[in-house]
Amino acid sequence: MTERSWPYPTVPVRGSLTVDGDDENQRCACGNSSYAQDWNYADQTGQLTFEASGSSDPDEFAVCPSCGRVYSNADLFQSDDGIVAAVARYDVNTRVFKAARVQYDREAYTADPSRPARATRRGAEFEDSCYQVAVHAQDAAIGRVGVVLEAIAHAADRAGDYECVDIAVAYASAEGVRVLENALAGPSWTEARKRFLVSLDFGFTQPKALARLSEISNAEVRIPNGREVLGSAALRPHTAFHAKVYSFGVEQHPYLRALVVGSANLTASALSTGAEVVTTQTWKSYSTAALNDLRRARSVLEWFRDTWENADALADVLDEYREKRRALPRPPRIREERTKATRRYLAPLEDHEISGDLSVQLAAAKALWIDASSVIRNRGALPGSQLNTPRGTRVFFGFASEKVPRDTTLGSIDLRIVGHAYHDRTIRFSNNGMDIINLPIPEQNGVETYQGTFLLFARDSPGSDGRRRYTLTVTDAAGVDAKRASAANSVDLEMSSGRKYGLLF
Repeated sequence: MTERSWPYPTVPVRGSLTVDGDDENQRCACGNSSYAQDWNYADQTGQLTFEASGSSDPDEFAVCPSCGRVYSNADLFQSDDGIVAAVARYDVNTRVFKAARVQYDREAYTADPSRPARATRRGAEFEDSCYQVAVHAQDAAIGRVGVVLEAIAHAADRAGDYECVDIAVAYASAEGVRVLENALAGPSWTEARKRFLVSLDFGFTQPKALARLSEISNAEVRIPNGREVLGSAALRPHTAFHAKVYSFGVEQHPYLRALVVGSANLTASALSTGAEVVTTQTWKSYSTAALNDLRRARSVLEWFRDTWENADALADVLDEYREKRRALPRPPRIREERTKATRRYLAPLEDHEISGDLSVQLAAAKALWIDASSVIRNRGALPGSQLNTPRGTRVFFGFASEKVPRDTTLGSIDLRIVGHAYHDRTIRFSNNGMDIINLPIPEQNGVETYQGTFLLFARDSPGSDGRRRYTLTVTDAAGVDAKRASAANSVDLEMSSGRKYGLLF
């Protein structure tokens, strides 16, 4: 089974075990406990499939709805409350798998409207078989990165084969447009009729963002109060346009399938790293209750229609906007696009070891923990004092993410074991393509061995000389769990070898 060609991207499943509690309830290695009918099922090819009867076939596979681990139904049926190994693990964050889940759910709820809804962890959320509403909070300072972008992409996925997209924002940047396009790329996005309302207020919107929007397939861009704003030398509106709406629907009644409303403009920062909050509403079908919720959202559709009809065509204002924006005493910039977090998020992988969510999270985390089940034996018969970590981990320790040649010493930090003095320790990009941390000599710092422990690195205040300082706690899995429980947020990660690590905020 493990050698079959699975249809969706996978991640390693080393040590992935499940406990089959009974015939009705299964608990996955990720901790998710779910009644059997709430799990996804896949056929012998690994393709997600829905059984209208609600029964599961022993020849099929059960897929955990939370983490994507795949288990053989035959193994589950025969386990008699025993331990069952996962045969694969789907990468639930890939667009192709999300699209498959949307199709799976659509078939499930169409066949059985009374089917219980699957619980998700996307935020404060209410869901029934027809309607879902969720609130999503994003804040890079506590590791919540890319939340808005994921919320919009998830709403688009739940909208299914949508035919029209309406987006209204106060400001737009070229990078914001690029990031959104990449997240929504697919047949529905390409073929849908798209309308963009973007203001020119105060000159914040980048002209190249407007041009890029107009080049998207089946897209039209209009400017609310465009002529009025251009009548001011300072590009100052009489009334500011500050809406942020993303909607996905169909051309026929009842039109709306998904609606995202909140604080996020069409900028890379707003979609990924800024402190933002958005609410998503999605409709998979239209029961009486769902139609009532839809009626409450109708005013947004009516507002967009009226604003669109009165807005100026982009072609009528773009050239003049470019000229007047250049003529401003200090041409405005969208400052949020120039924050360190946003620059880390957008860093090109051609020049950087990591970018995106993880780079931002590493830079912001208060603590980093690592499973030290594999420590380099660099001291012969004595306990090892070097630890392999994934490339890019250097960012947590204050080093840049830019690529460097292998076997390069990145620099040094002050590192101490709890209750002991600081030591000058180096971090090196090794020949094996990993970032290696030189740890304090164990026997000189009250530690018998690092091997088989969990190591937790916590940021300290810089020293009087400005050097970066960290405190290392040698603990176990329970110790990490306790720290995680008290953190404002946490991110759990896994190396290709199966070793786990994570970040605390």
